[in-house]
Amino acid sequence: MKIKLEDVRRFAEAIGIRFNDRVPATFVGTLVQANIPGVELPAPGMIHGEQNITYYRPLCVGDSLNYKKCVKDVYERSGKLGKRMFVVLETTGYDLAGELVFASSSVLIAPSKEEGE
Repeated sequence: MKIKLEDVRRFAEAIGIRFNDRVPATFVGTLVQANIPGVELPAPGMIHGEQNITYYRPLCVGDSLNYKKCVKDVYERSGKLGKRMFVVLETTGYDLAGELVFASSSVLIAPSKEEGE
């Protein structure tokens, strides 16, 4: 995936920041939305609970990245609103030389299937 100027400009506008030809730190969140084969996300009622991003170098417009996304963990917890399923996704991005550029983890929270049935 190549980081395109127009995509970064539109992202900056969407989050309400001034576009200055720099890639906003949260831009990699757009990669987190990519699909994982065999996994249907987002599920109905799912919310985004948490996200952590670690950069090993700044992203620049024009960078080409390969990235890998996987389900790191799935667990269930009970609370005031009933059972909830937590899905931990991990995304890692590498430049074309194979150097790690960023690592991201995000937690998605959804009602357990038992509640929706």
